[in-house]
Amino acid sequence: MNERRDRLAVKEGQILKERRQELGFTQLEVATESGVELQQYQRFEYGQRRFTTCRMNLGLRICMVLELDPYDLLILERN
Repeated sequence: MNERRDRLAVKEGQILKERRQELGFTQLEVATESGVELQQYQRFEYGQRRFTTCRMNLGLRICMVLELDPYDLLILERN
């Protein structure tokens, strides 16, 4: 990943983590409700993998669990 993509991945991860904590969920709970492995969700939250480049159905499932508008994450691309 280049530097800009690295920063975006970290920012996306911060948004996911903050929202998860606001809702009082554990990473395992979000992963389970989203139908993904814990490690896969952790890679998003830790900024090791870009959330906005994952498969659409996966991203939407995570957004649904976290009650996040997917556009809130996509808008980071423009800034």
